[in-house]
Amino acid sequence: TLIWAFDPGAAAQRMLVRAGVRYLVLAVALLVAGALLGRVARRAGSATGPGFVSLAFLASGAKSLYGLAAALGWVPFPAWVSAPLEVMLTGLLGLATVVWLLEEEQHRLRDASRQIERFAFYDVATGLPNRKLFVDRFRQWLERAGQEGEPGALLFLDLDHFKRINDAWGHEVGDQMLAAVADRLLHAVREGDTVGRLGGDEFTVLMPGVAGAEQASLLAAGLLERLRQPFHLGAGELKVHGTLGIALCPEDGRDAAVLLRKADSAMHRAKEVGRGSCVLYDDALADGSRERFALEEALREGRLEAGLELHFQPIVRSGSGEIHGAEALLRWRHPERGLLAPGEFLFAAETAAVAEAITRWVLRSACSTIADWRRRHLPELKVAVNLTARALEDPGLSAIVADALEESGLPPSALELEITETMALLQIQAPASILAGLRARGTRVAVDDFGTGYSSLSYLRELPVEIVKLDSSFIRDLGRRPRDSRIVGAVIQLAHGLGMEVVAEGVEEESQMAVLEMLHCDRLQGYLFSHPLPREEFESLLEVARPFRTTSFQAAGILSL
Repeated sequence: TLIWAFDPGAAAQRMLVRAGVRYLVLAVALLVAGALLGRVARRAGSATGPGFVSLAFLASGAKSLYGLAAALGWVPFPAWVSAPLEVMLTGLLGLATVVWLLEEEQHRLRDASRQIERFAFYDVATGLPNRKLFVDRFRQWLERAGQEGEPGALLFLDLDHFKRINDAWGHEVGDQMLAAVADRLLHAVREGDTVGRLGGDEFTVLMPGVAGAEQASLLAAGLLERLRQPFHLGAGELKVHGTLGIALCPEDGRDAAVLLRKADSAMHRAKEVGRGSCVLYDDALADGSRERFALEEALREGRLEAGLELHFQPIVRSGSGEIHGAEALLRWRHPERGLLAPGEFLFAAETAAVAEAITRWVLRSACSTIADWRRRHLPELKVAVNLTARALEDPGLSAIVADALEESGLPPSALELEITETMALLQIQAPASILAGLRARGTRVAVDDFGTGYSSLSYLRELPVEIVKLDSSFIRDLGRRPRDSRIVGAVIQLAHGLGMEVVAEGVEEESQMAVLEMLHCDRLQGYLFSHPLPREEFESLLEVARPFRTTSFQAAGILSL
Protein backbone atom coordinates (compact mmCIF):
# COMPACT_ATOMS: atom_id res chain seq x y z
CA THR A 1 0.00 0.00 0.00
CA LEU A 2 1.40 3.38 -0.98
CA ILE A 3 1.70 6.14 1.58
CA TRP A 4 -0.07 8.57 -0.72
CA ALA A 5 -2.79 7.82 -3.22
CA PHE A 6 -1.76 8.19 -6.84
CA ASP A 7 -3.26 11.50 -7.80
CA PRO A 8 -1.86 14.73 -9.15
CA GLY A 9 -2.09 16.49 -5.80
CA ALA A 10 -0.23 13.73 -3.97
CA ALA A 11 2.47 13.62 -6.70
CA ALA A 12 3.06 17.33 -6.33
CA GLN A 13 3.28 16.94 -2.58
CA ARG A 14 5.85 14.11 -2.90
CA MET A 15 7.96 16.24 -5.22
CA LEU A 16 7.90 19.04 -2.68
CA VAL A 17 9.01 16.66 0.12
CA ARG A 18 11.85 15.24 -2.00
CA ALA A 19 13.01 18.68 -3.01
CA GLY A 20 12.84 19.84 0.58
CA VAL A 21 14.87 16.88 1.87
CA ARG A 22 17.43 17.37 -0.91
CA TYR A 23 17.76 21.06 -0.14
CA LEU A 24 18.04 20.34 3.60
CA VAL A 25 20.73 17.64 3.29
CA LEU A 26 22.70 19.70 0.78
CA ALA A 27 22.44 22.82 2.92
CA VAL A 28 23.65 21.00 6.06
CA ALA A 29 26.56 19.40 4.19
CA LEU A 30 27.64 22.66 2.58
CA LEU A 31 27.36 24.67 5.79
CA VAL A 32 29.32 22.08 7.83
CA ALA A 33 32.02 21.86 5.14
CA GLY A 34 32.19 25.65 4.96
CA ALA A 35 32.53 25.93 8.74
CA LEU A 36 35.34 23.31 8.86
CA LEU A 37 37.22 24.96 6.01
CA GLY A 38 36.81 28.30 7.76
CA ARG A 39 38.47 26.82 10.84
CA VAL A 40 41.32 25.51 8.66
CA ALA A 41 41.72 28.95 7.12
CA ARG A 42 41.87 30.62 10.56
CA ARG A 43 44.47 28.14 11.82
CA ALA A 44 46.60 28.61 8.71
CA GLY A 45 46.58 32.37 9.17
CA SER A 46 47.22 33.68 5.64
CA ALA A 47 45.64 30.70 3.85
CA THR A 48 43.42 32.47 1.28
CA GLY A 49 42.45 29.32 -0.63
CA PRO A 50 40.61 27.45 2.15
CA GLY A 51 38.85 30.70 3.23
CA PHE A 52 37.70 31.35 -0.32
CA VAL A 53 36.35 27.80 -0.69
CA SER A 54 34.70 28.08 2.75
CA LEU A 55 32.90 31.24 1.63
CA ALA A 56 31.70 29.48 -1.54
CA PHE A 57 30.39 26.51 0.47
CA LEU A 58 28.60 28.76 2.97
CA ALA A 59 26.97 30.76 0.14
CA SER A 60 25.87 27.54 -1.55
CA GLY A 61 24.49 26.28 1.78
CA ALA A 62 22.53 29.51 2.23
CA LYS A 63 21.17 29.19 -1.30
CA SER A 64 20.03 25.61 -0.51
CA LEU A 65 18.27 26.80 2.63
CA TYR A 66 16.52 29.49 0.59
CA GLY A 67 15.54 26.77 -1.93
CA LEU A 68 14.08 24.73 0.96
CA ALA A 69 12.06 27.71 2.10
CA ALA A 70 10.80 28.25 -1.47
CA ALA A 71 9.87 24.55 -1.79
CA LEU A 72 7.78 24.90 1.35
CA GLY A 73 6.12 27.96 -0.14
CA TRP A 74 7.46 30.35 2.45
CA VAL A 75 9.33 32.62 0.02
CA PRO A 76 9.28 33.14 -3.73
CA PHE A 77 12.22 31.71 -5.73
CA PRO A 78 11.59 32.26 -9.44
CA ALA A 79 13.62 30.29 -12.00
CA TRP A 80 15.09 33.43 -13.57
CA VAL A 81 16.82 34.07 -10.22
CA SER A 82 17.80 30.53 -9.19
CA ALA A 83 19.51 29.57 -12.48
CA PRO A 84 21.94 32.54 -12.67
CA LEU A 85 22.58 32.21 -8.92
CA GLU A 86 23.46 28.53 -9.35
CA VAL A 87 25.89 29.38 -12.17
CA MET A 88 27.46 32.17 -10.14
CA LEU A 89 27.95 30.01 -7.04
CA THR A 90 29.38 27.11 -9.07
CA GLY A 91 31.85 29.50 -10.72
CA LEU A 92 32.76 30.93 -7.33
CA LEU A 93 33.45 27.43 -5.98
CA GLY A 94 35.58 26.53 -9.01
CA LEU A 95 37.57 29.76 -8.76
CA ALA A 96 38.10 29.23 -5.03
CA THR A 97 39.33 25.67 -5.67
CA VAL A 98 41.86 26.93 -8.24
CA VAL A 99 43.11 29.55 -5.78
CA TRP A 100 43.47 26.87 -3.10
CA LEU A 101 45.41 24.55 -5.38
CA LEU A 102 47.74 27.36 -6.47
CA GLU A 103 48.30 28.32 -2.87
CA GLU A 104 49.08 24.71 -1.88
CA GLU A 105 51.61 24.49 -4.69
CA GLN A 106 53.20 27.68 -3.47
CA HIS A 107 53.40 26.23 0.05
CA ARG A 108 55.03 23.04 -1.25
CA LEU A 109 57.61 25.05 -3.17
CA ARG A 110 58.33 27.16 -0.08
CA ASP A 111 58.69 24.05 2.13
CA ALA A 112 60.98 22.43 -0.43
CA SER A 113 63.07 25.59 -0.54
CA ARG A 114 63.35 25.58 3.24
CA GLN A 115 64.30 21.90 3.22
CA ILE A 116 66.98 22.52 0.61
CA GLU A 117 68.26 25.43 2.65
CA ARG A 118 68.38 23.22 5.76
CA PHE A 119 70.26 20.50 3.90
CA ALA A 120 72.70 23.16 2.71
CA PHE A 121 73.45 24.49 6.20
CA TYR A 122 72.61 21.68 8.64
CA ASP A 123 73.83 18.13 9.04
CA VAL A 124 71.12 15.59 8.24
CA ALA A 125 72.11 12.93 10.80
CA THR A 126 72.56 15.21 13.82
CA GLY A 127 70.73 18.45 13.02
CA LEU A 128 73.88 20.40 13.91
CA PRO A 129 75.30 23.22 11.77
CA ASN A 130 77.44 21.72 9.01
CA ARG A 131 80.90 22.94 8.01
CA LYS A 132 79.57 25.82 5.89
CA LEU A 133 77.25 27.23 8.54
CA PHE A 134 79.66 26.62 11.43
CA VAL A 135 82.53 28.39 9.65
CA ASP A 136 80.20 31.27 8.78
CA ARG A 137 79.13 31.66 12.42
CA PHE A 138 82.76 31.27 13.51
CA ARG A 139 83.83 34.11 11.21
CA GLN A 140 81.01 36.34 12.44
CA TRP A 141 82.09 35.73 16.03
CA LEU A 142 85.74 36.41 15.17
CA GLU A 143 84.78 39.79 13.67
CA ARG A 144 82.75 40.71 16.73
CA ALA A 145 85.41 39.36 19.12
CA GLY A 146 88.10 41.35 17.34
CA GLN A 147 86.14 44.55 17.93
CA GLU A 148 85.21 43.78 21.53
CA GLY A 149 88.44 42.02 22.55
CA GLU A 150 86.62 38.83 23.57
CA PRO A 151 88.76 35.66 23.91
CA GLY A 152 87.56 32.20 22.96
CA ALA A 153 88.49 28.60 22.23
CA LEU A 154 87.87 26.26 19.33
CA LEU A 155 87.63 22.54 20.11
CA PHE A 156 88.13 19.93 17.40
CA LEU A 157 86.70 16.53 18.39
CA ASP A 158 87.25 13.23 16.60
CA LEU A 159 85.53 10.03 17.73
CA ASP A 160 87.98 7.17 18.30
CA HIS A 161 87.47 3.95 16.35
CA PHE A 162 84.01 5.02 15.20
CA LYS A 163 84.44 2.85 12.10
CA ARG A 164 84.16 -0.22 14.31
CA ILE A 165 80.58 0.70 15.21
CA ASN A 166 79.63 0.99 11.53
CA ASP A 167 81.37 -2.29 10.72
CA ALA A 168 79.90 -4.21 13.65
CA TRP A 169 76.33 -2.87 13.78
CA GLY A 170 75.78 -1.08 10.48
CA HIS A 171 75.45 2.53 9.38
CA GLU A 172 71.97 2.92 10.86
CA VAL A 173 73.35 2.37 14.35
CA GLY A 174 76.30 4.56 13.41
CA ASP A 175 73.92 7.41 12.56
CA GLN A 176 72.10 6.84 15.84
CA MET A 177 75.43 7.10 17.65
CA LEU A 178 76.30 10.35 15.85
CA ALA A 179 72.92 11.82 16.80
CA ALA A 180 73.40 10.68 20.41
CA VAL A 181 76.89 12.22 20.53
CA ALA A 182 75.52 15.49 19.13
CA ASP A 183 72.74 15.53 21.72
CA ARG A 184 75.21 14.87 24.53
CA LEU A 185 77.52 17.63 23.32
CA LEU A 186 74.63 20.10 23.13
CA HIS A 187 73.70 19.31 26.73
CA ALA A 188 77.32 19.44 27.90
CA VAL A 189 78.36 22.81 26.47
CA ARG A 190 77.51 26.18 27.96
CA GLU A 191 74.76 28.50 26.81
CA GLY A 192 76.09 30.52 23.91
CA ASP A 193 78.52 27.83 22.68
CA THR A 194 78.13 26.56 19.12
CA VAL A 195 78.44 22.87 18.23
CA GLY A 196 78.91 21.76 14.62
CA ARG A 197 79.64 18.61 12.68
CA LEU A 198 82.25 19.04 9.98
CA GLY A 199 81.68 15.58 8.50
CA GLY A 200 82.36 11.93 9.25
CA ASP A 201 83.06 11.57 12.97
CA GLU A 202 84.47 15.08 13.41
CA PHE A 203 82.76 17.70 15.58
CA THR A 204 83.72 21.27 16.46
CA VAL A 205 82.76 23.43 19.43
CA LEU A 206 83.12 27.20 19.53
CA MET A 207 83.39 28.49 23.10
CA PRO A 208 83.27 32.31 23.31
CA GLY A 209 84.61 33.94 26.45
CA VAL A 210 87.10 31.18 27.33
CA ALA A 211 90.16 32.95 28.65
CA GLY A 212 93.37 30.92 28.59
CA ALA A 213 94.56 27.36 28.26
CA GLU A 214 93.56 26.26 31.77
CA GLN A 215 89.87 27.06 31.39
CA ALA A 216 89.78 25.56 27.88
CA SER A 217 91.44 22.36 29.11
CA LEU A 218 88.96 22.02 31.99
CA LEU A 219 85.97 22.45 29.67
CA ALA A 220 87.45 20.00 27.15
CA ALA A 221 88.09 17.43 29.88
CA GLY A 222 84.46 17.74 30.95
CA LEU A 223 83.28 17.08 27.40
CA LEU A 224 85.49 14.00 27.08
CA GLU A 225 84.25 12.70 30.43
CA ARG A 226 80.62 13.07 29.32
CA LEU A 227 81.40 11.18 26.11
CA ARG A 228 82.92 8.27 28.04
CA GLN A 229 79.54 7.46 29.58
CA PRO A 230 77.75 4.54 27.83
CA PHE A 231 75.21 5.24 25.08
CA HIS A 232 71.98 3.24 25.16
CA LEU A 233 70.90 2.66 21.56
CA GLY A 234 68.83 0.09 19.72
CA ALA A 235 71.90 -2.16 19.45
CA GLY A 236 72.36 -2.09 23.24
CA GLU A 237 74.90 -0.31 25.40
CA LEU A 238 77.77 1.10 23.35
CA LYS A 239 80.78 3.18 24.30
CA VAL A 240 82.73 5.67 22.24
CA HIS A 241 85.65 7.87 23.20
CA GLY A 242 86.85 11.11 21.69
CA THR A 243 90.15 12.88 21.08
CA LEU A 244 90.29 16.67 21.32
CA GLY A 245 92.49 19.40 19.93
CA ILE A 246 92.22 22.99 21.16
CA ALA A 247 93.14 26.28 19.50
CA LEU A 248 92.81 29.57 21.39
CA CYS A 249 91.81 33.00 20.14
CA PRO A 250 93.63 35.36 19.98
CA GLU A 251 96.76 33.43 21.06
CA ASP A 252 96.71 31.11 18.02
CA GLY A 253 95.23 33.58 15.54
CA ARG A 254 92.07 35.41 14.51
CA ASP A 255 91.37 33.71 11.18
CA ALA A 256 88.76 30.94 11.01
CA ALA A 257 90.69 28.75 8.56
CA VAL A 258 93.93 29.12 10.55
CA LEU A 259 92.29 28.26 13.87
CA LEU A 260 90.49 25.25 12.38
CA ARG A 261 93.75 23.99 10.94
CA LYS A 262 95.56 24.45 14.24
CA ALA A 263 92.81 22.75 16.26
CA ASP A 264 92.86 19.86 13.78
CA SER A 265 96.65 19.63 14.10
CA ALA A 266 96.34 19.53 17.90
CA MET A 267 93.72 16.78 17.62
CA HIS A 268 96.03 14.63 15.47
CA ARG A 269 98.82 15.18 17.97
CA ALA A 270 96.46 14.04 20.72
CA LYS A 271 95.83 10.81 18.80
CA GLU A 272 99.57 10.20 18.64
CA VAL A 273 99.89 10.82 22.36
CA GLY A 274 97.00 8.47 23.13
CA ARG A 275 93.40 8.25 22.01
CA GLY A 276 90.94 9.75 24.42
CA SER A 277 93.28 12.62 25.31
CA CYS A 278 93.29 16.38 24.76
CA VAL A 279 96.12 18.58 23.41
CA LEU A 280 96.47 22.36 23.17
CA TYR A 281 98.00 23.73 20.01
CA ASP A 282 101.53 25.13 20.11
CA ASP A 283 103.94 26.16 17.40
CA ALA A 284 105.92 22.93 17.73
CA LEU A 285 102.88 21.10 16.37
CA ALA A 286 103.19 23.00 13.11
CA ASP A 287 106.69 21.60 12.61
CA GLY A 288 105.39 18.14 13.47
CA SER A 289 102.52 18.53 11.01
CA ARG A 290 104.91 19.51 8.25
CA GLU A 291 107.11 16.51 9.04
CA ARG A 292 104.07 14.25 9.02
CA PHE A 293 102.97 15.73 5.70
CA ALA A 294 106.43 15.08 4.24
CA LEU A 295 106.25 11.48 5.48
CA GLU A 296 102.79 11.06 3.97
CA GLU A 297 104.04 12.36 0.64
CA ALA A 298 106.97 9.96 0.72
CA LEU A 299 104.60 7.09 1.50
CA ARG A 300 102.20 8.07 -1.30
CA GLU A 301 105.07 8.27 -3.77
CA GLY A 302 105.93 4.65 -3.11
CA ARG A 303 109.23 5.17 -1.28
CA LEU A 304 108.09 2.89 1.55
CA GLU A 305 108.87 -0.76 0.93
CA ALA A 306 112.40 -0.01 -0.26
CA GLY A 307 113.18 1.40 3.20
CA LEU A 308 111.22 -1.01 5.42
CA GLU A 309 113.24 -3.29 7.68
CA LEU A 310 112.49 -5.87 10.34
CA HIS A 311 114.63 -6.01 13.46
CA PHE A 312 114.37 -9.02 15.73
CA GLN A 313 114.66 -9.24 19.54
CA PRO A 314 115.11 -12.70 21.07
CA ILE A 315 112.55 -14.22 23.43
CA VAL A 316 114.24 -16.79 25.69
CA ARG A 317 112.95 -19.64 27.79
CA SER A 318 113.02 -19.02 31.51
CA GLY A 319 115.46 -21.30 33.28
CA SER A 320 117.37 -22.61 30.28
CA GLY A 321 118.05 -19.30 28.53
CA GLU A 322 117.51 -20.95 25.15
CA ILE A 323 116.02 -18.92 22.31
CA HIS A 324 112.32 -19.67 22.01
CA GLY A 325 111.48 -17.15 19.34
CA ALA A 326 111.82 -13.56 18.21
CA GLU A 327 109.66 -10.47 18.19
CA ALA A 328 109.65 -8.82 14.75
CA LEU A 329 109.92 -5.05 15.15
CA LEU A 330 109.26 -2.75 12.20
CA ARG A 331 111.66 0.03 11.21
CA TRP A 332 111.77 2.43 8.26
CA ARG A 333 115.12 3.66 7.00
CA HIS A 334 114.18 7.10 5.76
CA PRO A 335 116.61 8.54 3.19
CA GLU A 336 116.92 11.82 5.12
CA ARG A 337 115.88 11.15 8.73
CA GLY A 338 117.54 7.79 9.21
CA LEU A 339 116.04 4.81 11.04
CA LEU A 340 112.48 5.51 12.23
CA ALA A 341 110.46 3.53 14.79
CA PRO A 342 106.80 2.72 14.01
CA GLY A 343 105.52 5.48 16.26
CA GLU A 344 107.21 8.04 14.01
CA PHE A 345 105.58 7.01 10.73
CA LEU A 346 102.65 4.61 11.22
CA PHE A 347 100.16 7.43 11.87
CA ALA A 348 101.27 9.05 8.60
CA ALA A 349 100.96 5.66 6.91
CA GLU A 350 97.33 5.38 8.02
CA THR A 351 96.62 8.86 6.69
CA ALA A 352 98.32 8.01 3.39
CA ALA A 353 96.19 4.83 3.11
CA VAL A 354 99.17 2.47 2.95
CA ALA A 355 98.71 0.88 6.39
CA GLU A 356 97.30 -2.32 4.87
CA ALA A 357 100.29 -2.63 2.57
CA ILE A 358 102.62 -2.27 5.58
CA THR A 359 100.72 -4.95 7.51
CA ARG A 360 100.95 -7.29 4.54
CA TRP A 361 104.68 -6.62 4.08
CA VAL A 362 105.47 -7.15 7.78
CA LEU A 363 103.60 -10.45 7.98
CA ARG A 364 105.08 -11.81 4.75
CA SER A 365 108.62 -10.76 5.65
CA ALA A 366 108.43 -12.05 9.23
CA CYS A 367 106.94 -15.39 8.22
CA SER A 368 109.39 -15.98 5.35
CA THR A 369 112.39 -15.05 7.53
CA ILE A 370 111.40 -17.30 10.42
CA ALA A 371 110.55 -20.16 8.04
CA ASP A 372 114.05 -19.87 6.56
CA TRP A 373 115.68 -19.83 10.00
CA ARG A 374 113.62 -22.83 11.11
CA ARG A 375 114.95 -24.81 8.16
CA ARG A 376 118.58 -23.80 8.73
CA HIS A 377 118.94 -23.24 12.49
CA LEU A 378 116.15 -23.81 15.04
CA PRO A 379 113.24 -26.03 13.85
CA GLU A 380 110.97 -24.84 16.71
CA LEU A 381 111.62 -21.09 16.35
CA LYS A 382 108.56 -18.84 16.65
CA VAL A 383 107.87 -15.22 15.74
CA ALA A 384 105.74 -12.56 17.39
CA VAL A 385 104.27 -9.75 15.24
CA ASN A 386 102.54 -6.64 16.58
CA LEU A 387 99.16 -5.72 15.09
CA THR A 388 98.08 -2.09 14.88
CA ALA A 389 94.57 -0.98 15.76
CA ARG A 390 93.93 -0.26 12.07
CA ALA A 391 95.02 -3.80 11.11
CA LEU A 392 92.68 -5.25 13.72
CA GLU A 393 89.79 -3.32 12.18
CA ASP A 394 90.51 -4.76 8.72
CA PRO A 395 88.09 -7.61 7.88
CA GLY A 396 90.69 -8.87 5.40
CA LEU A 397 93.28 -9.51 8.12
CA SER A 398 92.60 -13.26 8.20
CA ALA A 399 93.26 -13.51 4.46
CA ILE A 400 96.50 -11.50 4.79
CA VAL A 401 97.75 -13.82 7.56
CA ALA A 402 96.73 -16.93 5.62
CA ASP A 403 98.56 -15.71 2.50
CA ALA A 404 101.73 -14.97 4.48
CA LEU A 405 101.71 -18.42 6.10
CA GLU A 406 100.99 -20.21 2.83
CA GLU A 407 103.70 -18.37 0.85
CA SER A 408 106.36 -18.96 3.52
CA GLY A 409 105.39 -22.48 4.55
CA LEU A 410 105.47 -21.42 8.22
CA PRO A 411 103.14 -23.46 10.47
CA PRO A 412 100.34 -21.31 11.96
CA SER A 413 101.40 -22.34 15.48
CA ALA A 414 104.78 -20.64 14.93
CA LEU A 415 103.12 -17.22 14.48
CA GLU A 416 102.05 -15.14 17.49
CA LEU A 417 99.97 -12.02 16.84
CA GLU A 418 100.26 -9.37 19.54
CA ILE A 419 97.61 -6.77 20.37
CA THR A 420 98.01 -4.19 23.09
CA GLU A 421 95.82 -4.28 26.16
CA THR A 422 94.45 -0.84 25.27
CA MET A 423 93.32 -2.14 21.87
CA ALA A 424 91.57 -5.06 23.54
CA LEU A 425 89.76 -2.78 25.97
CA LEU A 426 88.57 -0.21 23.43
CA GLN A 427 86.10 -2.53 21.75
CA ILE A 428 86.05 -6.24 22.48
CA GLN A 429 83.31 -7.25 20.06
CA ALA A 430 84.90 -6.00 16.85
CA PRO A 431 88.27 -7.83 16.98
CA ALA A 432 86.94 -10.91 18.79
CA SER A 433 85.53 -12.58 15.67
CA ILE A 434 88.65 -11.82 13.62
CA LEU A 435 90.98 -13.13 16.31
CA ALA A 436 88.79 -16.17 16.87
CA GLY A 437 89.07 -17.01 13.17
CA LEU A 438 92.85 -16.69 13.30
CA ARG A 439 92.98 -18.82 16.44
CA ALA A 440 90.87 -21.49 14.74
CA ARG A 441 93.57 -21.77 12.05
CA GLY A 442 96.24 -22.36 14.69
CA THR A 443 97.70 -18.86 15.03
CA ARG A 444 98.33 -17.78 18.61
CA VAL A 445 97.18 -14.47 20.13
CA ALA A 446 99.11 -12.50 22.75
CA VAL A 447 98.19 -9.42 24.79
CA ASP A 448 101.10 -6.98 24.86
CA ASP A 449 101.78 -4.36 27.58
CA PHE A 450 99.58 -6.29 30.02
CA GLY A 451 98.70 -4.24 33.09
CA THR A 452 98.59 -0.81 31.45
CA GLY A 453 94.88 -0.77 30.56
CA TYR A 454 93.53 0.17 34.01
CA SER A 455 90.36 -1.81 33.41
CA SER A 456 88.72 -5.14 34.04
CA LEU A 457 90.10 -8.49 32.94
CA SER A 458 86.89 -9.42 31.13
CA TYR A 459 88.59 -9.30 27.75
CA LEU A 460 90.76 -12.29 28.77
CA ARG A 461 87.53 -14.25 28.73
CA GLU A 462 86.11 -12.64 25.60
CA LEU A 463 89.20 -12.78 23.38
CA PRO A 464 91.04 -16.00 22.36
CA VAL A 465 94.22 -15.00 24.23
CA GLU A 466 96.90 -17.63 24.91
CA ILE A 467 99.89 -15.47 25.86
CA VAL A 468 100.19 -12.55 28.28
CA LYS A 469 103.17 -10.21 27.97
CA LEU A 470 103.85 -8.34 31.21
CA ASP A 471 104.63 -4.67 30.69
CA SER A 472 108.17 -3.56 31.54
CA SER A 473 106.85 -1.14 34.16
CA PHE A 474 106.16 -4.15 36.43
CA ILE A 475 109.60 -5.64 35.82
CA ARG A 476 111.67 -2.50 36.40
CA ASP A 477 111.85 -2.71 40.22
CA LEU A 478 111.70 -6.47 40.67
CA GLY A 479 114.15 -7.52 43.37
CA ARG A 480 113.98 -4.09 45.02
CA ARG A 481 110.29 -3.63 45.72
CA PRO A 482 108.54 -6.64 47.31
CA ARG A 483 105.13 -5.24 46.32
CA ASP A 484 106.06 -5.47 42.62
CA SER A 485 107.20 -9.05 43.12
CA ARG A 486 103.86 -9.95 44.70
CA ILE A 487 101.92 -8.27 41.86
CA VAL A 488 103.91 -10.05 39.17
CA GLY A 489 103.58 -13.37 41.02
CA ALA A 490 99.80 -12.93 41.26
CA VAL A 491 99.50 -12.12 37.55
CA ILE A 492 101.58 -15.16 36.60
CA GLN A 493 99.42 -17.41 38.80
CA LEU A 494 96.25 -15.93 37.30
CA ALA A 495 97.48 -16.45 33.74
CA HIS A 496 98.60 -20.02 34.44
CA GLY A 497 95.23 -20.69 36.08
CA LEU A 498 93.55 -19.60 32.83
CA GLY A 499 95.83 -21.84 30.79
CA MET A 500 97.91 -18.96 29.43
CA GLU A 501 101.65 -18.50 29.08
CA VAL A 502 103.48 -15.45 30.44
CA VAL A 503 106.28 -13.45 28.81
CA ALA A 504 108.09 -10.75 30.82
CA GLU A 505 109.22 -7.73 28.79
CA GLY A 506 111.93 -5.26 29.71
CA VAL A 507 114.24 -7.65 31.56
CA GLU A 508 117.51 -5.73 31.92
CA GLU A 509 119.12 -7.09 35.08
CA GLU A 510 120.17 -10.52 36.31
CA SER A 511 118.28 -9.99 39.55
CA GLN A 512 115.06 -9.45 37.60
CA MET A 513 115.62 -12.67 35.69
CA ALA A 514 116.24 -14.57 38.91
CA VAL A 515 112.98 -13.37 40.45
CA LEU A 516 110.99 -14.18 37.30
CA GLU A 517 112.46 -17.68 37.18
CA MET A 518 111.44 -18.28 40.79
CA LEU A 519 107.95 -16.99 40.00
CA HIS A 520 107.76 -19.54 37.14
CA CYS A 521 107.48 -16.99 34.35
CA ASP A 522 107.55 -18.91 31.07
CA ARG A 523 109.67 -16.65 28.85
CA LEU A 524 111.78 -13.52 29.11
CA GLN A 525 112.62 -10.65 26.78
CA GLY A 526 114.76 -7.56 27.21
CA TYR A 527 118.08 -5.81 26.86
CA LEU A 528 119.71 -8.26 29.28
CA PHE A 529 119.70 -10.73 26.40
CA SER A 530 119.86 -8.49 23.36
CA HIS A 531 118.67 -5.24 21.81
CA PRO A 532 116.54 -5.54 18.66
CA LEU A 533 118.94 -6.58 15.92
CA PRO A 534 118.91 -6.41 12.11
CA ARG A 535 118.28 -9.70 10.35
CA GLU A 536 121.94 -10.54 9.69
CA GLU A 537 123.02 -9.88 13.30
CA PHE A 538 120.14 -11.87 14.75
CA GLU A 539 120.99 -14.80 12.52
CA SER A 540 124.48 -14.75 14.03
CA LEU A 541 122.88 -15.45 17.42
CA LEU A 542 121.10 -18.44 15.96
CA GLU A 543 124.31 -19.76 14.43
CA VAL A 544 126.05 -19.65 17.81
CA ALA A 545 123.02 -21.35 19.43
CA ARG A 546 124.29 -20.70 22.93
CA PRO A 547 121.83 -20.17 25.81
CA PHE A 548 121.71 -16.71 27.33
CA ARG A 549 123.30 -17.58 30.71
CA THR A 550 126.02 -15.26 32.02
CA THR A 551 126.41 -16.43 35.62
CA SER A 552 124.75 -18.76 38.04
CA PHE A 553 121.97 -16.61 39.44
CA GLN A 554 121.16 -16.92 43.08
CA ALA A 555 117.76 -15.73 44.15
CA ALA A 556 118.49 -15.78 47.88
CA GLY A 557 117.82 -12.40 49.43
CA ILE A 558 116.27 -11.07 46.22
CA LEU A 559 112.75 -12.36 46.49
CA SER A 560 110.70 -11.69 49.57
CA LEU A 561 107.01 -12.32 49.25
